Amino acid sequence: MTLRIACLLGILACVVVRLIDFHYQQTCMIVGGFMLFLAVIGTLIDEEPPPVKKQKEPAS
Repeated sequence: MTLRIACLLGILACVVVRLIDFHYQQTCMIVGGFMLFLAVIGTLIDEEPPPVKKQKEPAS
């Protein structure tokens, strides 16, 4: 989860830099694309365990 959030923040930073200074357009596209790739790979690799079902407590 942390990897995905870091990648999304990096993509957001690339968009902001691109809007401020147009000269970094290609760099921002490469870095943002790589971070998006990492976020997708991190999502596919990260296997979360299935949710635990609550057991009914026996009546007293």
